[in-house]
Amino acid sequence: MITRFIINRLLQSIVVVFGAVVISFLLTNTIGRPADVIGGPQMTAEARAALNAELGYDKPLLTRFLHYLGGIFQGDFGTSYRTSSDAMGEVVTAFPNTLILVVLAILLAAILALMLTIFSARHRESWADRFIRRTIGALQGMPEFWLGLMLILVFSANLQLLPSFGFYNVSSIVLPVVTLALPTVPTLYRVFRGQMLDVLGNDFVEAMRARGLGERVIVYRHALRNMLGPSVNFTALQLGYLISACVIVETIFSWPGIGNLMISAVLTRDFAVVQATIIMVAAFYVLLNLISDIFILISDPRVRMVKA
Repeated sequence: MITRFIINRLLQSIVVVFGAVVISFLLTNTIGRPADVIGGPQMTAEARAALNAELGYDKPLLTRFLHYLGGIFQGDFGTSYRTSSDAMGEVVTAFPNTLILVVLAILLAAILALMLTIFSARHRESWADRFIRRTIGALQGMPEFWLGLMLILVFSANLQLLPSFGFYNVSSIVLPVVTLALPTVPTLYRVFRGQMLDVLGNDFVEAMRARGLGERVIVYRHALRNMLGPSVNFTALQLGYLISACVIVETIFSWPGIGNLMISAVLTRDFAVVQATIIMVAAFYVLLNLISDIFILISDPRVRMVKA
């Protein structure tokens, strides 16, 4: 049953990634031509047409797509006209830097959200619980660009404690990670708290209380374990959101990741790099979704019964 589920999800993943290939190609090939940026306004019409022909933009859209698709099947995602290097190679080089940010950010956000969830569960409807919920509600709509600029103003410009751009040492990671993590805490907290309260409302928890078990033992030994499965699944999927948020955060902090790379590629109409970035992000998100589904299927017998 698990094997059949994995095969079905793999087939669905292939369809999703192919859809990303089609959409990225259409988006980048219908908004203009690279020659308009490369040559500038001083380039003559004849030279512009020759350059478009050299880049393959004199051919029909369908012909260009089939040629691009054939190249993908051979591992060729196109060449960056800015650097004359393999487009996917540039993305693969930048991707680990982005991965460092999102993994550290999701870990920090999950730890903070879990700590707040446990505290709220043990002190339900207290003044502290209500204060946490109201504070979380206020933080829910915090934009990353505003938070990043405020952190730079306080910790870089005024206190001069942390660098505000680049990737030079461990201290360079702090501000970008915090900028990504803090807006994610409210989302995780709401899900974690909902899962925790659902577990604490079950009959087996009431039976434990009737047997005299303390709230601390119930929360840490039983409720926490039962809520981890769905919570881990949701947390893993938040990595996909953080990848998209990196476009803004990496630009603010001049971080050498795929978000910064994509902004540069869009501004210069380096379509091969833009397409490779979109495909990489789509494949990463699909892989996360697949891994989280398999984790839930293996760890939760109730899900296996539903899928059977």
